[in-house]
Amino acid sequence: MQNRTIYIIAELRKGCITQETYELVSFARAVDNGKKPVFLLLGKKVEGQAREISQKTGCDSLVLTADHLEHYNALSYTHALIEILQEQTACWVCLPHTSMGYDLAPRLAVSLDAACVTGVESVRDVALGRPIHSGRFVEEIVPNTPRVVVTVLPGAYRPCEGAIDAVGTVQVREAAFTELPSRTLGSLESAYRDSALKDAEVIVSGGRGIGKKENISLIKELAAVFPRSAVGASRSACDLGWFERKQQIGTTGLTVSPKLYIACGISGAFQHVSGMRGAQTIVAINTDIHAPIFQVAHYCVVEDLTTFIPVLLEELSLGRSVVPQKYLD
Repeated sequence: MQNRTIYIIAELRKGCITQETYELVSFARAVDNGKKPVFLLLGKKVEGQAREISQKTGCDSLVLTADHLEHYNALSYTHALIEILQEQTACWVCLPHTSMGYDLAPRLAVSLDAACVTGVESVRDVALGRPIHSGRFVEEIVPNTPRVVVTVLPGAYRPCEGAIDAVGTVQVREAAFTELPSRTLGSLESAYRDSALKDAEVIVSGGRGIGKKENISLIKELAAVFPRSAVGASRSACDLGWFERKQQIGTTGLTVSPKLYIACGISGAFQHVSGMRGAQTIVAINTDIHAPIFQVAHYCVVEDLTTFIPVLLEELSLGRSVVPQKYLD
């Protein structure tokens, strides 16, 4: 196999390294048999974040710093990255499959004359697996170019854990400024973000499969059984106006990692699954035995939720231990 370098483009949110960035370390090691990747971090005054990465992962980091890189912009980021990556005859560039990742990856791949594979959830040898047809199938793609750009679904891999041999090095380079057609002035957090979902230990979510808006009351009733709980939703249910946009979980919504996630009437398209697959325990309630959600769920209930949830609530009201106590404390 051709000698290659694995790069990870780190993502910052509110000045902090995202969890999705640390998940890429596990993916990169799976690609190259445990070999440590190299982090690329772009921004203004981000040396501290680079040191944090190197201390937590033991990987080397290269910081590309400049005033015009303070806010993400696909054009300026690509221009800065090309200065480094075009020197590599063989390399893999990994990004999280977030709004930044799937915006930057295609442009970067074209500039590098590289293969571009997005929405990846697994790797076997050099075959990259990604869900298709709303998650019902997984296709395997083998890149045939020495340079490859990959985006990895959030939650597909666990963040890197365990002791490190030694702290990685941090190098800093000044990125050259070039006049570009656009520049980013700043970014604002969506008003729809719901901190209750981020802090919840138990999330009960509804999808289009709940049937009608009136059935949301069942979702809320079930959520109310658990302390530190919240109600979430799939994008399709939000598009129907059944739930507020701030409750949306998935690629274009929130990414959550609760102790318990109960998916009610959610088919399990990869866009939704990528936002909740980090949950410790996943329970899926769906009438379709072939629903993709069952592929990631730990417990599968093939039943109409309007039948199952009332029975479950009744059992709980009688004090019967149908739910592990750790979720009720």
